[in-house]
Amino acid sequence: MGLREVRKELALLEKEELLHHIAELYKKYKPVKEYFDFFANPDEDELLDKFKGRVREGFYPVRGWRLKLYRSRKAINEFKKLGISPKSECDLLLYFTEVAVTYAREKRVKTESYYERLENSLEKAMVHMHKHQLLNDFDVRINTLIERSDQFPWNCSNRLLAIKSQFTV
Repeated sequence: MGLREVRKELALLEKEELLHHIAELYKKYKPVKEYFDFFANPDEDELLDKFKGRVREGFYPVRGWRLKLYRSRKAINEFKKLGISPKSECDLLLYFTEVAVTYAREKRVKTESYYERLENSLEKAMVHMHKHQLLNDFDVRINTLIERSDQFPWNCSNRLLAIKSQFTV
């Protein structure tokens, strides 16, 4: 069933029935709840802080000790779907990379694949910043991130610097 058919069915419903279905969606599905909560109270900073906490929890889970990056990526994807400003989206993307750098420094990560993911995350953030002309807003944070990666193996710091230089003049 496509959107057209769903619209036809919804148009046939009375207002009370429609409100009932929306309330059921709100109760059952967390992304729907977050969407309507943001719709009713569009406090972008509060929402950004909440999702930053979810990103951090992927690296430092409350339960267990293993890295759960899929949770961080899921939080970022859900955040994007809420239709937040590009600046907040860039902030969250860069935050993911900052937490990844902090985690690598604390845990002394040795695997090359981890550092490749770290580099990819910075590149995604930089692409998004370049697209929305926000590179200057995050320049200090990017430089700090690169400086903090100076002792990383696999030539990571130089790769991060090369990624940055692709987008800056």
